[in-house]
Amino acid sequence: MKMLRVSAAVVVVVVVCWTGSGGGIGLVDASTLLEVGACPNVSSVPSLDLAKLEGQWYQILQIPTDDNSIARCTRSTYTYADGYLEVVTEGRDAVGGAVARTGVLARLPDSPTGALQLDMDGMPPLSVWVLDTDYSGVACLYSCTEFPGLRAEWAWAVTRSPRPRVKLVHRCRAKLRRHHVDTAKLERVPHSAQCLKGN
Repeated sequence: MKMLRVSAAVVVVVVVCWTGSGGGIGLVDASTLLEVGACPNVSSVPSLDLAKLEGQWYQILQIPTDDNSIARCTRSTYTYADGYLEVVTEGRDAVGGAVARTGVLARLPDSPTGALQLDMDGMPPLSVWVLDTDYSGVACLYSCTEFPGLRAEWAWAVTRSPRPRVKLVHRCRAKLRRHHVDTAKLERVPHSAQCLKGN
């Protein structure tokens, strides 16, 4: 499959001019891959309960970006308030420095696919689908932005534990494959003992 590497500046300009919104979950910050092709048809789980997503989630797998400032120990805390989730994502950069971002995750009004929108620290609005979740163990998140002849996609497996059971991670991979997402692009997010100690 043909891929083009582009800077975030290019992606943001195209997304804002063409669709008015982008795709992702707030962990993308400077560059990604554009691929030839259209986004798959996806939808969030039926009757998604945002309140049940409240709490802490650890990012276990992601489709990476070149310049994502959070390189490891990535965790997000969701706080439910008035029908939306306040999001704080924290982690460590490549040299071990602390990084934090804040945002809001809310339903897109009248979305037939149950899309959510994340507004995160100076980034354009990002569309997100919760493809699968049991609320207590795992959530499988996907985003895709499409414009003439090209797409940019992101995916994440997040779990309630930084060291989840293998079957939870496999569950997310399987769900993504069923939606025709190339799971070979997923990379593991490191969570070392130092992460758990907050060092």
